[in-house]
Amino acid sequence: MALNLHRVMVKQKGGSMKKILIADDDPNIRLIFQTTLQRSGYNVITASSGIQALELLLHEEPDLIILDIKMPDVHGIEVLGLIRESENNIPVIMCSAFEGMKEDFVIKSSNIFEYLVKPVDLKILNAVVKRALAAVYA
Repeated sequence: MALNLHRVMVKQKGGSMKKILIADDDPNIRLIFQTTLQRSGYNVITASSGIQALELLLHEEPDLIILDIKMPDVHGIEVLGLIRESENNIPVIMCSAFEGMKEDFVIKSSNIFEYLVKPVDLKILNAVVKRALAAVYA
């Protein structure tokens, strides 16, 4: 019952279910994040590569992106750069399994909403997604 109520609340605030793009080369991460966010009432699409993420961004127009840093074709930081170069202000949540990565400085100085270290606590993921969407679409 609470699940259905939350879905109604997600729909009412923006007029439609918010669409989230998850871009991660790990199929297990994609599935876990997708299932968690769908249960919270979001419409979720997934990409297994940076190129696929950019294609979905153009065609699906998501409301938020959860973006892995290390992907095989196009690095997540490059994807973020292309998104920002196009003057798209979509909220981006970056994820990495490496807390002390050299790219931390680049990411934290970029225009992202949040930086999460894997493994991500799913309650925290939900809370960050909710905050990001509220900050942009409230």
